[in-house]
Amino acid sequence: MSPSTIKITTLSVVLFLGATGAFAFMWVQTQQQGDKLVTQLDTLSEQRAQEEAYFRLRRVAEESAAERAELGNYFFSGESESIDFLNMVEQMAPRSGVELETTSLNLVEDAEDGKEWVEIGFLFEGSRSRVQNFLHILEELPYVSKITMVDLVAADQTQWQARITMRVRVMSYDE
Repeated sequence: MSPSTIKITTLSVVLFLGATGAFAFMWVQTQQQGDKLVTQLDTLSEQRAQEEAYFRLRRVAEESAAERAELGNYFFSGESESIDFLNMVEQMAPRSGVELETTSLNLVEDAEDGKEWVEIGFLFEGSRSRVQNFLHILEELPYVSKITMVDLVAADQTQWQARITMRVRVMSYDE
């Protein structure tokens, strides 16, 4: 072989090896960048999903504000609201024809569900039908409540006496 052929062959081999090396380098970089892009796309889609969930929850919260406010009226938001409740019950008693006495007011935790309740004791007296009617009124009050004890006795032939203990649920946002 002639010296110029050797030079051209050597130059061709060197250029071929350089091109192959450059191609291999570019291929490795493309793979790494592709993997990085896939990771970033996954992160982006996860972030978009979280944003969509946030906006959806925000919309639900805005749309349900009135319903949540109405539901909140069925609970005591704190122990202090029991005073308004007692005033309401004490105003209803004379209109229902019974004499009412509040015998106890306590904040208790239910052993079954571990929730807080305001426990209120009432003693009221009147004719049998009025006592039963007032008891029915207490059962139907628009609160999350339960009557835990009822003791209904005849005081004499015309007067009846009822001693009840009822619980009204205290709403807690930690649940």
